Amino acid sequence: MNNKEWNNYFINIQNKYDLKMSENRPIAILLDGKDITKSIKHDLLDESKEGFNDIFEQTIKFLSDKFNCIAISGADEVSFVFENSEKLKKLVPKGKYKAQEIVSLFSQAFYKYFNDRYIDRPVYWHCKCLNIPEKKINSYIEYRSSTIYEAALTYFLKRKQRIRNAGRIPTVEKERMCNEVEEYQKYKPFMKGKLYLNGKQIDLEAFLGGSIIELQENEREEKITYLDLNDF
Repeated sequence: MNNKEWNNYFINIQNKYDLKMSENRPIAILLDGKDITKSIKHDLLDESKEGFNDIFEQTIKFLSDKFNCIAISGADEVSFVFENSEKLKKLVPKGKYKAQEIVSLFSQAFYKYFNDRYIDRPVYWHCKCLNIPEKKINSYIEYRSSTIYEAALTYFLKRKQRIRNAGRIPTVEKERMCNEVEEYQKYKPFMKGKLYLNGKQIDLEAFLGGSIIELQENEREEKITYLDLNDF
């Protein structure tokens, strides 16, 4: 084969695994932290300033505002839903509205904003994208909410109750076990996820019911740092 034939041959293979996304249908981009839920270095139940949850929320608010989209988050995952992809297309080179390009560029934007602010070690992110039917946005949000809820229940039991096999416990039983823990009540309102629209947190159930109710900012306390005895 000459160079042109080789070029066409490998480009055809490359394009085979690079799905072209529809510009006329909503697109969802899902990110989740690499090895975050099993790491003791990151506490997903800590709501103090500059903790994982604080920087995670700042990043989600910034990007959902910048790209004029919806986002639903919980535990270490977030889905951005673009009903109108005009602003997203500005991120992607003209004519390259394909899955690999979108995933690569958006995840880099997310990574940079998050890790520029997070004081702990860098966090890496898995990223996927898909088109969803125009009238299925609420259904997608409900679906993501259910996966967030399952992950959040499991994480709470593992982190607070030291139940290592929590992932294999049926959901109804996990709910019962969590509700028996007094501390769980302060996390319960957002166990099914937090919803954001254009940089503002809104009520999840109200949105699914057809209303938009903006929620107050979460007041975070300063993170308490304990001195190591070796410092003296």
